[in-house]
Amino acid sequence: MNVDKSADKSAATGRWYQALAEAQAALTAHALATVVTVAGSAPRGAGSKMLITPDTLHDSLGGGRLEQLVVERARERLAQGQSGCLLEEIALGQHAQQCCGGHVQVLIELYPALAPRLALFGAGHVGQAIVTLLAPLGWQIDWRDSRPEQLTAATTPAGCEGRVVRQAFNILTYLPTAKAAPASESLSVMAGSHVLVLTHDHVEDQALIAALAARDDLASLGLIGSSSKWARFRQRLRGDLAEHQIARVRCPIGVPGIPGKRPEEIAIGVVADLLQIEARRSDEAAVNSPDKATGHGTSIQGTSLDSHGLTRQGARQLRAHFAPDAMHQTKTTQKAE
Repeated sequence: MNVDKSADKSAATGRWYQALAEAQAALTAHALATVVTVAGSAPRGAGSKMLITPDTLHDSLGGGRLEQLVVERARERLAQGQSGCLLEEIALGQHAQQCCGGHVQVLIELYPALAPRLALFGAGHVGQAIVTLLAPLGWQIDWRDSRPEQLTAATTPAGCEGRVVRQAFNILTYLPTAKAAPASESLSVMAGSHVLVLTHDHVEDQALIAALAARDDLASLGLIGSSSKWARFRQRLRGDLAEHQIARVRCPIGVPGIPGKRPEEIAIGVVADLLQIEARRSDEAAVNSPDKATGHGTSIQGTSLDSHGLTRQGARQLRAHFAPDAMHQTKTTQKAE
C-alpha cells in the first residue's frame, strides 16, 4: 500500500535521471537544476544536475548555500504553478556567502504538476469504481477512508499504482472540541484539488464538508447523496459556515440523466462531471494566461539574483554547449517539452 509522503527529505538521495523519469511519468511537480557555467572555484562543475520536487531532492549541486538558494527558487516557482526556464547567475561570495568565491550559472527547468488531482474520501464500491475510471486517465488521487482494511482491500488499475496514494483517515478524530470548520487545518488536501466526499458514514460526510467548504482554494467540492440529504446537511451547516461557503458544495454529484444506481453507473456520471469541470478550468486558465495575452512562450523572468528569461530551446542549446556528455540523459525531459 502506498504511503503519504508529506515529510521533507533534507538530504539529496538517488540519481537525478531516475527521479526525473519517475516524476514525469507520474506528472508530479518537479524542477531540473543544471550547472551550465562555472568561473573560478565552485562546489561542482558544469553539467552537474539535481532533481527538485516539493518534498524531495535527488543528486546534488554541491551542497551549501548555493544549493539552498537554487532549491528555494525552484520550489517557490513550483508552488506558484510556473513552468519554463530560469537562468540564475550566482556570485558565490556575494549571494551565497561561500568562501570559494566563484561565479555560477544554474539553469532551472520547471515542470508544474500537470495532472489534475482528486482527494477522494471513501473506499466503498462507488469510490473504487471512480478510481478505476480516473487513474488510467492520468489523475493523481489521494484516497482516504476511516477503515484501513477497506483501503487495503481496494484495488488500483494496473500501471496506475504511482498515481494513487492511500491513507487511513478519520475526520472525527481530528475535530476540535468547538466547531467542525477549523478542522480544515488538519486536512492535508492540496490546493487546487477536486474533492469528493462519499464515505460510509453520514456523520463523517458532514464533518468533512464542514471542514472543506470553508476553503476557497479547491477546484471543486462534491458530496454524494440525494437532494433531500443535502437539504438536511445544508440546514445543519448553517451554524458553522457562511452561505457562500455552503454554496461551494455540489450535491447530488454527477451529470444528470443517468438513471442507474449501480456503483459503476454512478461513477461514470461523477467522472464525466469532473472531466467537464476540469476542462472548463483549463479553458479559463488558457484565456487568462499572461503568455496568451503577450504572445510570448512559456519562459519566465526571475525575480531575484541576476536572472534572465530563457526559452526551452535556449536551455537545450546551453546544455549542449556546456555539458554535451549529459545530453543523452535528458531525452525524457526533451520529450516532455
